[in-house]
Amino acid sequence: MNESICASKIQNWWKKYTSILKLRRILTYLENALTSDDLQELSDFCNSITIKCKGDGCGLLGGSLIDMLLCELFHSKLSLYEEFHEGESDMKLCDVPLSQKKINGKSTIALDWSKNQTQTTRSHFTSDILLINLKTELWWKKSPYNREVKAGIYLIDKQYCKKYIHLASNNKTNTLINSNYLYKMINRSIQQNLFITIPPPKNVLHFNILKAFIY
Repeated sequence: MNESICASKIQNWWKKYTSILKLRRILTYLENALTSDDLQELSDFCNSITIKCKGDGCGLLGGSLIDMLLCELFHSKLSLYEEFHEGESDMKLCDVPLSQKKINGKSTIALDWSKNQTQTTRSHFTSDILLINLKTELWWKKSPYNREVKAGIYLIDKQYCKKYIHLASNNKTNTLINSNYLYKMINRSIQQNLFITIPPPKNVLHFNILKAFIY
């Protein structure tokens, strides 16, 4: 075998190996740092926002409020969390840059929501992904992808995404990940045992914007 090809294969294997090790370290940290009460609180808080933000035009507002909630919750519960906005990254856990994404059941996501009119050579999947799914759901009734996707926190390695996930475009972004590929990413996380389940909402909470302010 050509020495350069052999070296390239070894290098790629090492990247995958070290990427998984980092995510396992993050998973262990989350399992130790987040109690069952913390996860229940996360579920209840997000559910209360979702109930409040129903109707035409409310989806974007609800999503923004939940994103703010997740940042504050992680900041208060996780000592090794820090905001980190560079490239595709939104945060760091255990000093590892992560792109944070949130869905509520079957969905699509984008690496970013800026629509470039010209082609770009910018690399994608430069950060591992922390995906939070808030709804347990069977995404398709008749499909090869028939695993029920549980509510949970899923860690997805960027090396897998670079090789197997293809981006699409719509009127809002050139980096769209459709539901088929998103399912594959979640399934990869499950296969690698890199996820934590989130319990269903239990406590009925009422979202009140006036109580969101402190002095």
